[in-house]
Amino acid sequence: MRVIYVDILLFLNFYITYFLVIGLGCIFHRKIPISRRILSSLIGAVSSLVILLPELSFFFNFLLRLFISSIIVFVSVGFQNIKVFIKNIFAFFAVNCLYAGVMLLIWMFFAPMGMVYNNWVSYFDLPLWLMILSTSITYLFLIFVRRILDSKSKLDKKYELTIITKKGSITLSAIADTGNKLTDFLSGAPVIFCNLTKCAKICPNEIIQYIYCDKFDNDCLNGVRLIPCSTVAGNSLACCFKPDKIIINDETTKKEVNALIGFTKNNAINNEYDAIFNPNII
Repeated sequence: MRVIYVDILLFLNFYITYFLVIGLGCIFHRKIPISRRILSSLIGAVSSLVILLPELSFFFNFLLRLFISSIIVFVSVGFQNIKVFIKNIFAFFAVNCLYAGVMLLIWMFFAPMGMVYNNWVSYFDLPLWLMILSTSITYLFLIFVRRILDSKSKLDKKYELTIITKKGSITLSAIADTGNKLTDFLSGAPVIFCNLTKCAKICPNEIIQYIYCDKFDNDCLNGVRLIPCSTVAGNSLACCFKPDKIIINDETTKKEVNALIGFTKNNAINNEYDAIFNPNII
C-alpha cells in the first residue's frame, strides 16, 4: 500500500481541474473569470479525496464523476439553458473520462513509482516541468480540435453583438466572416470590427479623436491599441479597445467572448451590418 500525501493529492487535482476548466473555455470560446476557475478547481481538488475510499463500482463512479462534473461546470460557466448546460457537462465529463482512461493505462502497463489509481482518481509524483509540458501539449490538442469544429461553422447566420463599457451598452447586428483574422499580437485576442457611428457613445474618447482627427498624439492613446491590418479599402491601422463585456447571441445561443473592439479610418464595415467577427470566437 503506497502512502498518499493529502497535500500533494489536493494540489495535483487543483492544478488538473484548473487546466480542464480552461480547456472547457477554449472549446466553447468562453471567458471564464479567474474567481470561477479557482472555485471550480477547489471543488475538483476536494472531490479527489474519494481515492481514499474503498474501491467503488464502475456505475457508482460514473454517477459520482458526472455529478461532480455538473457542479464544476455550473460554477465555472453558469447556467444559460438546459441544452447548453448539458452540452457543457458532457464536454467536461468526456475530457475527465479521457484523462482517467490515460491514467489507468499508465497505471496498468507502466505502474510508475509512487502512482496510485482508485475510483477514477490518480495520485502520482511528477516533476513540475513534466506536468506543465503535458498540460501544454493537451491544450494545443484542444485548440486543434476546436479549429476542426470551427471549420464546420455556419457562416450564414445573423447575430446580435452586445458591447458593455463603463459608458453604457449597445447592441449591434453582426455577421461571422472567416476573412477577419486580425488578432492582438500581445494578448492573442481576436478583433471584432464595428461601425464607429453606432458605437460612438460607448467608445473611449481617444478612439473618437484618433479616427476623426488628422493630427493626434499617439502617446495619448491610453488603453487603446493600434494594430496593423489590411481591409478591402487598403492597408490601415485598427484602433482597438477592450470593453468590460462582449456578448454574441443568435436565435438559440448566447455567449460572452474574449475579444477587442476595433475601428478603422477607412471603415471596414458596410451598411448591411454593424459588426464583423471571426466565427472561431464562438
